[in-house]
Amino acid sequence: MTARYPSDSRFWAVIDRPYSWIMLNSTRSGCLNLLIFFFLFTLLAVFGCEKRESQAQSVNEPSVVPVLKESWNAYVQRFIQQDGRVIDYSAAGISTSEGQAYAMLRAVWLGDRDNFDKTFNWARDNLNSGIRRDNLWAWKWGKDARGDWGVMDKAFATDADQDAALALILASRVWKEEKYADHARAMLRDLWTLATVEVQGHMYLLAGDSSCKGSICRINPSYYAPYAYRIFSGFDRNTDWIRLVDSSYRLLSIVTAFAHTGLPADWVLLNRNTGEISRASEKDSSFSYDAFRVYWRIEMDRELFGEPLADQYFRESLTWIEAEWEKRQQLPAVISPEGKGLVDYESLEMLSALMCATHSEAMYRKLSAAYSQGIWADRNSYYLQNWAWFGTAVYNGFLGPLEPR
Repeated sequence: MTARYPSDSRFWAVIDRPYSWIMLNSTRSGCLNLLIFFFLFTLLAVFGCEKRESQAQSVNEPSVVPVLKESWNAYVQRFIQQDGRVIDYSAAGISTSEGQAYAMLRAVWLGDRDNFDKTFNWARDNLNSGIRRDNLWAWKWGKDARGDWGVMDKAFATDADQDAALALILASRVWKEEKYADHARAMLRDLWTLATVEVQGHMYLLAGDSSCKGSICRINPSYYAPYAYRIFSGFDRNTDWIRLVDSSYRLLSIVTAFAHTGLPADWVLLNRNTGEISRASEKDSSFSYDAFRVYWRIEMDRELFGEPLADQYFRESLTWIEAEWEKRQQLPAVISPEGKGLVDYESLEMLSALMCATHSEAMYRKLSAAYSQGIWADRNSYYLQNWAWFGTAVYNGFLGPLEPR
């Protein structure tokens, strides 16, 4: 499933053979040998390089890439304004830091600098400049009760800011532009300062700057992205981001025990005084709209870094849902800790993440069947369009600029 860059061994083996042939026939005249050598070298330079380029394209651009490009173009046309604002039509036309970050990540994934710059600049100018004193983004922008457009909630959402920072790091590498790296460093600095807390020797990621009341903080397990923290660690040598890798797996292991299903909850609680992690409300304890993202993020850590803890987590938490899928070939969009479906409809977003962790061809076929002319099912659901895209890319091993080199 993981795409790998082609080995040079076959190419150099081809070169070795003609060169050996020339040496074994060294009794011929030097000029003839020289002519033959240059003739063969020219052929290899032309056809050998073409073969290598073709091999690289076949590995780095699997057959799914046209779908990813078509759906991205459709997404740009449907959801992104000319000024770079990403619109969530299913929520009264608001824009969110999450939506801007997702667009940036997809744009750099496909090498679309124009739309990367548009969505980044809009977020910076409308969710940060004159709004916050740090480098993080207000999470919600839209029309207020008076009919005025602007920021509706100044609080930042940690998952969006870390996704944006990751996109900026990738952009700095893809397009060799230091301004992206500078902004990523500023965001990471403020994320570490404002969105992490050390409790009982463990570093935890907070959901945002409005997630704690007294000593109790709401924690969203699906915000934890160990693959991103490893990349941050290599980029930002002054901060120990690896501590968040450790706490990601520790948190998920604890949360697994909260549900009969073993599935993660949308939200849990952290006591900053004692370090206890506990269940939140019944509603927040469900596996649904937020929590499914855990599986995509952990699969990314397994794909990119071969983390054994990812396999262990999947073994601990996927048994129930794999059995349920095997029996019914469908999953409710909201699942209680006891395994009860709380709604009578499915979530293609959920399948998009689960198919990556389970390597389920049946889930992938079901998602693909909902695709037509650049859109998955509901053309107004920006959330579905994003997670179907991310899931399709990772399931097919197309990791773009994230691919190890």
